[in-house]
Amino acid sequence: MNRPPRLDPPRVRRRRVPAFKRWFGRGKRRVGYYRLRDGLRNRLREPEFRRALRSTDVFLVGHPKSGNTWLAYMLAVLMSNDRHEDVNLYNVGDYVPFVHGRDHAIADYDHLPDPRVFRNEYPRYPRRYPGTLYLVRDPRAVLISFWHMFATVFDDRDMTLSRFVDGYLSGAAPFDSWHRHLGRWDRQVATALRRAEGGERVCIVRYEDLVADREAALRRVADFIGVVPAADVPAGDVPAGDVPAGDVPAGDVPAGDVPAGTSEGLSRAVALGSFEAMRDLEGRYGAEAYAGRARGEGRFIRLGRAEGWKDEMDPADAARIEAAFGPVMERAGYLGSCPADIRDTTPA
Repeated sequence: MNRPPRLDPPRVRRRRVPAFKRWFGRGKRRVGYYRLRDGLRNRLREPEFRRALRSTDVFLVGHPKSGNTWLAYMLAVLMSNDRHEDVNLYNVGDYVPFVHGRDHAIADYDHLPDPRVFRNEYPRYPRRYPGTLYLVRDPRAVLISFWHMFATVFDDRDMTLSRFVDGYLSGAAPFDSWHRHLGRWDRQVATALRRAEGGERVCIVRYEDLVADREAALRRVADFIGVVPAADVPAGDVPAGDVPAGDVPAGDVPAGDVPAGTSEGLSRAVALGSFEAMRDLEGRYGAEAYAGRARGEGRFIRLGRAEGWKDEMDPADAARIEAAFGPVMERAGYLGSCPADIRDTTPA
C-alpha cells in the first residue's frame, strides 16, 4: 500500500557534535571499544537471528551506492507481481526490507512469504546466510555517488571530492563519524569473491551488467533466489485468470528495452527499473534513503551511467583509488584491458 506522496524529503536539523565528543569517540575506536561492544552484541543477538532465519532467505549485500536500492526495487516489483505499481522508492522496504547491521531484525518480517530478500550493508552473520547476492560496482563510481549523497544528507557543499576520497581511504573526516563502521570497498569485495570461489552460495552481480542488460541480469538474480516470474509458471500451477492477458499495457515497456519472449512479470520489473521511470517515482513519492534525513537538495537517483565517474573525478583522485584498491579492482574486472567475468564464481 502506497504511503502519501512526498515530493521533497523533510529537512532535519542536526546539532554539531562537540569537539570533545569527537575526540573521545576517536579514542574509543583506537582502543577497540566499538569492536568489543559490537562483538558482544552480535553474540547475544545471534540466537534470535538463527530462530528467525529461513532456508530460503537471501541477503542482498553491497557497499552503499552500488545499486542496492535499484536491484531491491526491481526484485520487489517482481516478487510481489506488482501489476498496479504499488511499489515505489519510498515503500520498497515493505517488500525488500533493509536490516543494515541488525540481522536479528529479520524476526520482524515473519509475515513476508518465501523467498524473503533482505538488504544489509553491514552483515553481521554472513556465513549463516542461506544465500547472498553481492552487488559490486566500480569503486570510483561508488565514491562519486557516495559523495553526492553526503552533500545532500548534510547540505555540505564545502566537502570537496578530493577530501572525501582522502577521508574514505584513511578513515578521517567525514568517515570518523559518518558510516564509521563501514568496511572498505576492497575488503568487502575481496571477501565476497573469496566466499563465492570457495563454493558458498554467493551470487556476484555487477552494477555494470545491470546497466548493460537489466533483463539478463535480473533473470539471473531471480533464478538464484528461486523466484519464478508470473508468466513463467508452468501451465496448471496458476489458475486461469490470475495473470490477465494484456496485464502489461502496450507502450509501458519501451520498444527494444525488453527482449521478446520475456515473461510479463520480468518485463514489468525491467521496464519499471529504468532510470527514467525511477526518477519519476522519486519525484512523486520521494526516496526511502532521504526521508527524514536530507538537509540539502539532491536526487537519490542521479545518472545511472556505468562510467559517469570519468566526467566528475579528477584523474589524480582516480589514481589514488586505483593504487589503494588495484588488486581487487583487477579481480573484479575494473582494471586491465580485459574485464574479468566474475559471474563465473557463482555456484550452480
